[in-house]
Amino acid sequence: MNLLTKAKLCSLIAVLILSGGIICACSGPATDKPTDTQETPAPTYTPETPTLQNGVEVVYFHRAQRCYNCRYLESCVTSTVNTYFQDELASGELVFKVLNVQDEANAAMIERYGAYGSSLFINEVIDGIDHIEHVTDIWFVVGDDEECFSLVKGEIEEHLGE
Repeated sequence: MNLLTKAKLCSLIAVLILSGGIICACSGPATDKPTDTQETPAPTYTPETPTLQNGVEVVYFHRAQRCYNCRYLESCVTSTVNTYFQDELASGELVFKVLNVQDEANAAMIERYGAYGSSLFINEVIDGIDHIEHVTDIWFVVGDDEECFSLVKGEIEEHLGE
């Protein structure tokens, strides 16, 4: 094995270890200590919240303990929705929620989506029937604002039929 191949192999192993560490950190148990005292709590789902009959529901789930990547993605998704889809939000065609998976008040939504940690889901509801997509590619664009906005915007537009 030549030196270049060894270097590539070591780099690949390092990336895999770091990725695993990030995933474990974001899905590990929450601590009792708040990570950011100035953070505003995200809105929560309640059983009284009406569900869509037809439309698109964008849901970003998170845990109480969040790493930089989780916070970055939440910010990207929130900014994208609020920047590009104001008309759809106002008309009710698009619903956007940010939910803590560790909050018991969100249990119904967590079960409905199968969420367990930081995750983005886009649900195209047709005649009251969920067509839920788990958007996993979002993790590959962390730190790249342009790519993140583009990915989220494209996914939502696809489900809105735009």
